Amino acid sequence: MAKKKKKNRKNQKKQVNPGVKALDIILSVALVAGVCYGGYHVAANGVKIDQTTTYYTPDEIQESTEAPTEEAGIIYGNEEYPNSAIHTGTLILVNNNNACETGEAGLVSLGLKKLDADNHSFAGVTDNELSVTEDMADALLAMFDGFYNETFDDNILVVSGYRSQEHQQELYDEDLEKTGLDYSERVSLPGYSEHQTGMGVDLELVDGEYDGTGTYAWIDEHCAEYGIILRYPEDKQEITGITFEPWHYRYVGIPHAAFIMEHGMCLEEYIDYVKEFPYDGEHLEITGTDGKLYEVYYFPEDTEYETTMVPVPGGGLPYTVSGNNVDGFIVTVELGDAPAGGAVDTTDAEQPAEEESSEDTADGEAESPEESVE
Repeated sequence: MAKKKKKNRKNQKKQVNPGVKALDIILSVALVAGVCYGGYHVAANGVKIDQTTTYYTPDEIQESTEAPTEEAGIIYGNEEYPNSAIHTGTLILVNNNNACETGEAGLVSLGLKKLDADNHSFAGVTDNELSVTEDMADALLAMFDGFYNETFDDNILVVSGYRSQEHQQELYDEDLEKTGLDYSERVSLPGYSEHQTGMGVDLELVDGEYDGTGTYAWIDEHCAEYGIILRYPEDKQEITGITFEPWHYRYVGIPHAAFIMEHGMCLEEYIDYVKEFPYDGEHLEITGTDGKLYEVYYFPEDTEYETTMVPVPGGGLPYTVSGNNVDGFIVTVELGDAPAGGAVDTTDAEQPAEEESSEDTADGEAESPEESVE
């Protein structure tokens, strides 16, 4: 069956009336100067945005060094992203329903990073082939430093990081042979494992299993400070589809880790929750554990075209755009230092009705990474 060719947005852009574009530029300058107040002003605390007028592109926005306040709002422009970009970024959701479509780009050897940093705060890695993304590597080294400085415990091993789809297939086939089942209940389907993102790791101890209790409870209490979350909590098994794994951690970045851990969410819940804060509505405002104030909003993929024009802030404000690996983009804007005494967030997250957890292993305890592989 022939595939319908999508419309080409670039061809449409060439048809813009030069006079209209010139008028847009004049209006943009007027907005920055405070002469006009229109559809591009949004207060830093996340008020609704009027999008009834034409967007400006980043090149058409006059740069401003003025920090965003309720009086001086954010000027938004557009940044064009291929729709394939919804499958990339630090907030992509990979689970039994959403395949991982990222490549191996950006991976680094965690062992070599540890060596280069002369880091002695954890025991090490199983081998120098164990790789993660650069963000995850930096976050792990910093987190283990913090843990060691508090506990003087360097007993932690990182036993699994990035896995290729081929490696996941081997693990899957091995589990089928071991259990005699037609479908593995313990190993994620090849292509649907979070390990393929390079942002997930499994921990173990030199002298035993890692269960996140005792001294190691510090990791769960502080991992958000480094942009890391416990990916598969015990009370979220029905949502994640994965048995409780106290050893599996995932990088999502600040401030998302702060919000997720503070509200007892899993990543699936957070991705759904952020959709309640679209660009043209109220934005989610979070104070990260780094003392910075952030604004977060969702923008859907434009399915009518091959690219999506994502609204992003001008004025030199730092921001990141991540796909959610489902249906759109999540934009995170750093607004500057948070007010003194700020909480982790300024929005009450409503938790979904708690579902009954799936059954644990026969002895009532979580299996080790060697027995149960995500």
